[in-house]
Amino acid sequence: MSSDIRISVLLATYNGESHLREQLDSILGQTGPEFSIYISDDGSTDSTPRLLQDFAERYPSKIHLLAPNAYEHGAASNFLNLLQNVDSDLYLFADQDDIWTSDHIQSLYEKYQSLNNFEKSRPALVFSDMKIIHANGRFAAESFLDEEHLPSDVQKSHFYFVQNNVSGCVSLFNQALKKYVLKDPDLLRKNLSKVPMHDFFLSTTTAFFGKILFVKKALSLYRMHENNTLGVQNVTSGDHILKRLKQQSADMNRAMQYAGFFADYFKEYLDKGNLRVLLRFSKLASESKIKRMLFLWCHGFLKFGFLRKCVQLWNA
Repeated sequence: MSSDIRISVLLATYNGESHLREQLDSILGQTGPEFSIYISDDGSTDSTPRLLQDFAERYPSKIHLLAPNAYEHGAASNFLNLLQNVDSDLYLFADQDDIWTSDHIQSLYEKYQSLNNFEKSRPALVFSDMKIIHANGRFAAESFLDEEHLPSDVQKSHFYFVQNNVSGCVSLFNQALKKYVLKDPDLLRKNLSKVPMHDFFLSTTTAFFGKILFVKKALSLYRMHENNTLGVQNVTSGDHILKRLKQQSADMNRAMQYAGFFADYFKEYLDKGNLRVLLRFSKLASESKIKRMLFLWCHGFLKFGFLRKCVQLWNA
C-alpha cells in the first residue's frame, strides 16, 4: 500500500450516542492503508460530544475533531463542512450509525488504484453495496441495492438527476472530485436546498466529468431505524406505489430544479450539448405532456426498473 497517499474518513455526527461507539470501533479496526478520521458534529444535545472527546483523547494521532458545523443544520451541510475543512488525497464519508466491514477502506482503495493516471487526475468515485441491519443490530437483508431495486452498476449521467444508486457512506472519492464540487462553496451553500443530498451531487458530478466504479461487495452494515435520513423502502408494495404516484410531480420538480442549478454551477465545464439538454430539462414543465414524455425517454432522465419508468412517464 502506498504510504504517501493521504486518506481521510469524514464522519458527520448528530445525537448519535446510541450507535456511534460501534461505528467508530469498526472504522478504527480497518485493515489496509493508513488513514485519519475527521469528525464534525452538528450541534448534538445528547452525550455525543463527550463520547467524541473521549475517542479523540484515546487516539490523538488518528481522530481529529473539527469545530462544530456553524452553517445551516443537516447532513448535507455537515458533510460539506467536513469537505471544506479537510485537505486530503482521498476521502470517505461515514455515517454515525452504520458499521463498516474490516476491509471497507481497503476494498474501495484497491478499486481506485485500478484507474490509470489520467483517470485519477479527473473526478473519480468508487462505491459499493451494503447489508442491512435493524436498529438492534439484527440482520435484515444481504443487499441494500437489491432491497431498493436499484442498479448495482454505473449508470449514464442523466440518470443521477432522477435517482441515485451511490450511497455516500460506502464511497471513496478523490481530490479532483472535491475541487469540482467545491468550485464555488458559497454558491453551493446558498443553493444546497436544490441538491437532493450530498451523495447525489458527488455521483452526478463524477458521472459528467470523471469516472464512477462499483465494488460488487457489501462493505458496510446499514442500520435501518426511524431516525435515518433515508430509509429502506418496500418499493413493490401497493402503499409505496400509491405514495410514489402522489409524489411523482414533486419528485420531477425537484429533479428539474436540481438540473437547473447543476447547469448553472458547471456552465463553464459542460459542453454545449449537455448544457442545452440540462437547461431544457430544468424548464420541461412548460412543455406539453407528450413532449415531456419523449424528452425523458430520449435523453435518459428515467428511473431504474420498468414499473418506475411507467409511473414516471405516466405522470410526466
